[in-house]
Order: sequence, then structure tokens, then C-alpha cells
Amino acid sequence: MFSSANGGYRVPPSSMQLLSPTTTSPRPTSERPGPALIDETTRWKQCDMANQSIYDFQVESLNGTFTDLSQYRGQVLLIVNVATFCAYTQQYTDFNPMLSQNSNRGFKILAFPCNQFYLQEPGENHEILNGLTYVRPGNGWRPHPDLHIYGKVEVNGANNHPLYEFLKETCPQTVDRIGKRDELMYDVIGKNDITWNFEKFLIDRQGRPRYRFHPTAWSHGQVVNQFMQQLMNEQ
Repeated sequence: MFSSANGGYRVPPSSMQLLSPTTTSPRPTSERPGPALIDETTRWKQCDMANQSIYDFQVESLNGTFTDLSQYRGQVLLIVNVATFCAYTQQYTDFNPMLSQNSNRGFKILAFPCNQFYLQEPGENHEILNGLTYVRPGNGWRPHPDLHIYGKVEVNGANNHPLYEFLKETCPQTVDRIGKRDELMYDVIGKNDITWNFEKFLIDRQGRPRYRFHPTAWSHGQVVNQFMQQLMNEQ
């Protein structure tokens, strides 16, 4: 764990080039943390072949019970780290239509709340669904039955969940710089780190990670959809 004398986060010298330049000037109130809200349709990478699958991992539900991911054997999955108070939270409103159109072909979305990016998922597990329903996206929003929202995890740093350690080891980084140090609430910075909320991994029917998508590679699901359809057509 790297920390400064006053308890703040510090970056190992070998990782400095991974971070975007920061300034000591106060952040303008109009400036959003994280990557700009633009569509970057080329920010995706194909994953390497792995000797294991996501079926080897267990995850915690919002109510504290544990689930083997092997229950999703034979399904095409989109794994995404989420946060309620993020500019990208509106992507939730795209998830339900994607599932309505494709769940009959064995497609599901697994969402993992995370508070490591500018503290944008501060609530406890039991508070997360209410936050989505009444705050963001709000307006009574409810998840599709095949959108499975799990308990909070750490996706980066010394205590990253084993599932995310596997995903990052298998799938190359999609950008040259992962973000600003003052917006990343974890140690230690690594070259394959998750860059922000709503980064995604597409998993095939054998549980193998096949594609990784930066949060900006979305376009209301169109960027992911072309690869998702390919995986659903595979035997």
C-alpha cells in the first residue's frame, strides 16, 4: 500500500505515466470528475485467452448471501462496475431495453457497485436499489429481472475482488491514461486498472472474458451490441 505522510494516496513512480496531468488549482464547479461524456466507439479491446473462467468465482449479493458465478453457465454476460452518483449512471436506462430485447437468447447483465471513483457509490448495500429508484436514474426506475446487481466490491488496488483481478489480467487496457490521481480512491495504481464507473466486460457462454469496453464506448449500448450478438450466435 502506498500512502503519503499525511495519510493520502501516493503513486509508485513506475505508474506516474498512467495518470492524466493534475493541477493544484480548485476544480471548477462545472467540471465533472471522470472521463468526458462523449462517445468513443473505438475504446475497446479483445481479451486474451484464459485458462480459467468467471465460473471459478463467488460474489456477494446485496443482502449478504454468496453466489457462485457458475450459475450463469451457458449465458452471455455483460459485467459492469456501477455507481449511483456518476454522470454515467444514465447508462442504467439502456440496460433494461437491452435485456428486454436479448434475454430470451441467454443474455444477462451483472452489475457491481464500487466506491473507488470519486466516492460516487457511498451507500451501503441495502441502500443501493432505493438510490437507483428514487435518485439516479430515479423516476421509479427498477432493474430488469435479468439485471443482477451485486454487493459493493473494490475493482482496483490491494483489495480488488478476485473476479476483477482475473478480468484485468485477461483483458488489455483500453486507454493510455487511466485518470486523475485525486479522483481515484485506492492504492496501488496499475496499468490494467479499471478506469472509471461503467467499464464493461463481455463474457461468452463458456465463461471466458472476450471484450473489454471503456465507459465511453457505449452509444446507448450500440458499441457493445455488435459483439454481444456475435457471442450469442456462437455455438
